[in-house]
Amino acid sequence: MKSNRSRFALLIALLAVFALFGASQVAVFAQDPTATPEVVAPFDIQPVLVDYLENLPEGFYGVKPENALIELNGDTPPFLIDVRDEADIGEGGYIAGAVLIPIRTLTQNLDKLPAQDQPIIIYCGVGHRGGIATEVLQLLGYTNVRSIFGGFAGWKAAGLPVETGVPAEPTIIDESAPEFDEALFDAVDEFLTVMPDGFYAVSPTNALKSLGEEPQPFLIDVRGEQELIDNGYIEGQVNIPLKTLLENIDQLPVDKDAPVIVYCAIGHRGAMAMTTLRLLGYTNVSSIGGGFNNWVNGGLPIVEPA
Repeated sequence: MKSNRSRFALLIALLAVFALFGASQVAVFAQDPTATPEVVAPFDIQPVLVDYLENLPEGFYGVKPENALIELNGDTPPFLIDVRDEADIGEGGYIAGAVLIPIRTLTQNLDKLPAQDQPIIIYCGVGHRGGIATEVLQLLGYTNVRSIFGGFAGWKAAGLPVETGVPAEPTIIDESAPEFDEALFDAVDEFLTVMPDGFYAVSPTNALKSLGEEPQPFLIDVRGEQELIDNGYIEGQVNIPLKTLLENIDQLPVDKDAPVIVYCAIGHRGAMAMTTLRLLGYTNVSSIGGGFNNWVNGGLPIVEPA
């Protein structure tokens, strides 16, 4: 009997301790909201890019050099940005009225740009970086940004006036921050600031060489179908016009690290396609500098027009 009473007393004591311990734990968790932290979904840039591409206008935010000159000589000239590095300019000169904001620093100098609805024209060396910068600013809400087709080389080829030296340094125009999505800004800022020399452009000859190597790059022609019919194309390409690129993302390699080369006519749309895919997480995308026209001018093989 004594043994049974002892066991019973011990059981009662253990239950009391358990009840007290359990109740105290419930109270602690009820008072501590950090016990179950909120899970924040990662930023999904794809819907933003889909909307951007689908709404691209005719001309894809490009402007011919001679038309840019007319606007720059008008009563209310656009804000003109040279996105080259100073070393690129060398003795070549620049377009009068430009300010120098190298492309890698563009997102860090938004306070030196006019309001988001004001006209801005961008140029670089041959149009590649201009296409990148145009897309980035458009994504950030700058609604009136365009790039000079062919860049500074296209400007000079048209016989338009050139200034010697380098453009002026920009000054602060508006210290208030423009309105844009912070996560979107972080994505494009990281993309720009880590761009390597070459800015993900590949020369036609190097593109041709890589197309004969393994793993063979997936080749995308982002021109319209009629352009291929009229002008020919590079053998092995898959035609996905720029505006429909993300509608046809299932045609691209599943492996986002696989090599991809894109091209258009002169490099503007190719640069935009490359930018779009890299912002989506494709890590090995390049664009043919100067596009199909540069490929043809280099005497490289094509499938002739129909």
